[in-house]
Amino acid sequence: MDRDEVVKEIDVFLTKSLQEKLWLMQYPVRPVECSYEDEQFITTKVKPQQKKVSIEVALDTTSNSYLSSKGEHLAMSVDGPVPKGPPTYASGKLDRIELTSLEGMPKCDRYAIASVANGQLHLTPLSAIIQMRPDLGFLDKAEESSKLRAQLLELDEESSQDEEEKKMEPITKKYEKQETAEQKSRRMQSYGYMRLELDKEDWRKCTYHKTREELSARLRRRLLADSNESVDSYCTPTDYLDLLIPKSTADIGDEPDKPSNTLSSAQLKTMSLNDQVKNIVTNAKVIKWTQLIDLLDDEVDHSLVIKALQQVAVLVQGCWVVKSDILYPKDSFSAHSASPADVISRARDYMLWKFTQTRSLIRKEVSSVVKIPPDELKEMLSHIARPRVKQGWVFNLEYDFDFVNRNKDVVQRQQMMWDAKYQQLCKHFKLTKDGKPIEMSKSRRRRNSSKSKSRSDMSDTDGEKTPTLEQTKPAFAFPNDAHIKSSPTESIVKNEGSDTDTLVRELSALLRDKLLVNSVLNMSDMRHMYQTKLAQCPPGHVLATGVSDTVLEKAILTCGAVKVHYMKPPGSTSTFYLLADTDDGLAPARKIFISLMQQSSRLRSNALKQELERCNIAIAEETVKHILKGYCVFRAGVWHLKGSIDN
Repeated sequence: MDRDEVVKEIDVFLTKSLQEKLWLMQYPVRPVECSYEDEQFITTKVKPQQKKVSIEVALDTTSNSYLSSKGEHLAMSVDGPVPKGPPTYASGKLDRIELTSLEGMPKCDRYAIASVANGQLHLTPLSAIIQMRPDLGFLDKAEESSKLRAQLLELDEESSQDEEEKKMEPITKKYEKQETAEQKSRRMQSYGYMRLELDKEDWRKCTYHKTREELSARLRRRLLADSNESVDSYCTPTDYLDLLIPKSTADIGDEPDKPSNTLSSAQLKTMSLNDQVKNIVTNAKVIKWTQLIDLLDDEVDHSLVIKALQQVAVLVQGCWVVKSDILYPKDSFSAHSASPADVISRARDYMLWKFTQTRSLIRKEVSSVVKIPPDELKEMLSHIARPRVKQGWVFNLEYDFDFVNRNKDVVQRQQMMWDAKYQQLCKHFKLTKDGKPIEMSKSRRRRNSSKSKSRSDMSDTDGEKTPTLEQTKPAFAFPNDAHIKSSPTESIVKNEGSDTDTLVRELSALLRDKLLVNSVLNMSDMRHMYQTKLAQCPPGHVLATGVSDTVLEKAILTCGAVKVHYMKPPGSTSTFYLLADTDDGLAPARKIFISLMQQSSRLRSNALKQELERCNIAIAEETVKHILKGYCVFRAGVWHLKGSIDN
């Protein structure tokens, strides 16, 4: 294709003499041929901070296009038949209209006014673009005036008909509620508060100068540049073209997997190495070493990349995750809940530390410690993890064994950093040595007070010790050498030579808490609880030796549960474990309920009441319902065990 011929070259100049003061005013509802040049301007006001303009323009009441009767009616509607104060329209007619501005373009830094003079093009950047439209606020005033007159008429009628004395009304004092720092920050970031602050700006009166006046002509001359100084450029013409149109150096199908939200290669080349690493990690949130190297230059020094990485990211499961203080700078606030940055940053550090211990975590467990809004925590988790059924939130990327094995010194430094960080988190969140809140540990001890003495005796004979901080925090290793056998007839895998009683006690303590809450458990529930607990345990823990269904059943029966076979419609059976040993004084009634469930796969409330009366156990009807709701769900007039039927 033949190239187009260059007809003419024009020099372009940039002038900044009116850069911060030049506004473009548009009139979208005014025809082009009907300008305001010959109109009379009564008042002109401006709010510079909000970039608002208000202009009152006189109306020609003698024009053939003006309906006098309608103008008089509108004026009387606003001022009333007898104005109490200075009238809005002294002439008795609607003799003027107000033009107010609306923001036409939120960001106009890419727009400029162009002037052509002497074969040269002069550009002046715009500070604001506004649109002037008629303000029909006088109609609102007319409506308010009519409502006020109607209310006054009603009050006059009531006062003439009712001459009784007014009743005395009590006067109450109201005190302003003290705000916390978080509540104050939320209020200051609300739309209502910002609107109130903007309304505090006063109107400034100014003078309108028409186009033909000398001052307007003098200002227009300032749109032309008075010097021939060149504009500084920070890149060569070739680099500038490369930024506009990046070159394709490889086939798209051959590109390596890259994290989302990364900058283009052309944009990265204009930055220093530290800025490149920071931008990539900040946008990706979590990234592998190989992914990062693929995004950088081929000749980059890997030692410099690692040095830059450690300034903006931390090592989690062999992958690099952006630091919390990079995402939440000091003295800033969260966009979701307006919480202070230090609170959100500390909560995110605890979440990252949890991921150094396990592949997955439960959101409710983290929320009980960090105590931040659920939406905020879910947003943080979604950046580096994904939800999985019966697993909780699983880390997004696979464990990078290759990087860990090749960079032992980096892993060791990161481990020391996490040790120091964990000590700070323990002091702030008041955690025990196993990473649990002190309040939670106390409540669990209170629930298990009935068996605390026997357990302490057994732990003394076995010589168990409280796990130390080092035992509970393996930063880059996970218990992947244990699994559950699904058949109860098979023996425990990899448990030869271990203390079975200790294993049963650990499982009993785990299952007892869940049984007190749910009252009913099945083998599937217990396997899921074991897998979740196993993921949080360090290597070498007694639970990592492997557990079979037989051991799980022995542990749940040790907790005081009773085994019940539930008959399904096809004739198959399903096994459930029901809580029988409780401290609420209802243990006899619970045992009668369990005996009835062992005889039949379904139960009606009347059958339970009759059996209780036969055994001379007198309890209220509400208590009977409480027992049934604890174990069962109600379907079609019959009570079924929880988990036995589809919800």
